[in-house]
Amino acid sequence: MEAWTAARTEYGHWLFSWSGAPTDIFTVWLEGEQIDTVTGTEYDFAMDGYYDAPPPLEIVDDEDDAESDLYPPYAILQWRTVDGADSYLVEEYVDSAWEYRRSVRESGAGWYMYKTDMLDDLTSVQYRVSALNLRGSAGTAVSYTFTIARNPDTPEVAYTIDESNDLSVAAAS
Repeated sequence: MEAWTAARTEYGHWLFSWSGAPTDIFTVWLEGEQIDTVTGTEYDFAMDGYYDAPPPLEIVDDEDDAESDLYPPYAILQWRTVDGADSYLVEEYVDSAWEYRRSVRESGAGWYMYKTDMLDDLTSVQYRVSALNLRGSAGTAVSYTFTIARNPDTPEVAYTIDESNDLSVAAAS
């Protein structure tokens, strides 16, 4: 699990930071397309369309396999700074209870990201992020619910082409 930050360095420029070794190699993905490769723990991003909010980048350890690059087995939670927050509590709903996953310190970055552990395929999961003040009191949580669908099964279909060359596709029996 990793905690990332995204800080706007100037209008339309975002500096992404994460934990790791300065020699680690990462590939940078945006909307399913690899846009860059980076060594280290920072990435400076500038592209039209992301002036007020950071882009939904996926920064993947280069040692991960290609399938993970194409169909990431994790989710990235992203949220804005909350006024008065000292830190943010990330929790996952497991077996009818909220379980602690990570605490992220407020650093003034403006935006924060949390990359989940590997998630099971086709399983619905819930996370929430709560801002905590200096006394540890939590504000209203932001909830995230999603299902990872990485490698769906190929559908079983039957098809026929009639005399007019019309194609008919139906579920295989």
